[in-house]
Amino acid sequence: MDVFVMKPCYRFGEMTPWGGDNLRLLFGKDAPEDRVGESLEVSALSGLESVITNGAYAGKTLAQALEDDYEAITGCGKKPFPLLLKLLDARDTLSVQVHPGDEYALEHDGKYGKTEAWVVLSAEEGSRIAYGIKESDRPLNDIVQSGDIESCLRFVHPRPGEVYYIPHGCVHALGGGVMVYEIQQSSDATYRFWDWGRVGKDGKPRELHTQKALDVTRASLKLDKVPGATALVSGGSITYYICDDNFELMRLNVAGKMPLDFKTMAFVTPLAECRITWDGGEATLSPFQTALIPAAAKNVSIEGRLPALCSTLPEKEKLKTLLSYRAENVAGLTGEV
Repeated sequence: MDVFVMKPCYRFGEMTPWGGDNLRLLFGKDAPEDRVGESLEVSALSGLESVITNGAYAGKTLAQALEDDYEAITGCGKKPFPLLLKLLDARDTLSVQVHPGDEYALEHDGKYGKTEAWVVLSAEEGSRIAYGIKESDRPLNDIVQSGDIESCLRFVHPRPGEVYYIPHGCVHALGGGVMVYEIQQSSDATYRFWDWGRVGKDGKPRELHTQKALDVTRASLKLDKVPGATALVSGGSITYYICDDNFELMRLNVAGKMPLDFKTMAFVTPLAECRITWDGGEATLSPFQTALIPAAAKNVSIEGRLPALCSTLPEKEKLKTLLSYRAENVAGLTGEV
């Protein structure tokens, strides 16, 4: 099976009123207009499907290809398609949000929950993200009801290259002037706590989901940027950042030809031009152009001298064995989150 070179779907305009123009200007994306918040690099969401550009499935959406041979592509039997990969450009600050876990989301919304992670690609001076709740003597419910939620948010100033793990229940908001690579469960389960008092073109504020947000918030979460752990491999090294029950996130530090041998599908997004080869084919990827490596693809390698971001389904025991005592530097790999 071929490696899939993907064409993203975009969320833009009023769908992402906080979006900017950097996906087009800096990343060379063929975005439909200047204000684009999200480039959905690998997506099987209904109405927001990314498209395969090469091989036997050229011109078909990922969802159409999955209908033909789900297990050969994913390497797993879990349905629906479990992961979603985005690039985000926040010109303005996003709303304060929290995502539910699977159990709550299935019970209340009939969909899976959402855990995600950000790799910071760019951050303007002074930009910030909300990342968790500060300790307080006041109950969170009282703070929220008083309309003073901003006072309880923990803010950090991100830097390019940093990785932030956002498990379900973690209150967060991406700040203006920040661009990120986001890997997440394939779900739109989001509860909005606060939108900074903004109103839409109709003069009305966006809908909030206060009670659901309070229900799922884990105020005790005390997280920080993820240090990661690096292992030498043929053709360079790999820095592992996250490996929980939903996804594995890593950076490939390519210095020549690096074999990519995954048990399940993997997504590769290079930060510089590179070559991907496999049995029966090859492709040149531009910076920030994503390839999906199906589980059934054979003898896949990436070639060049560059960093590339990579996400796949987790192999926790294998990674624990590989990293040994350094596994504690990988979010979600040891202990409960």
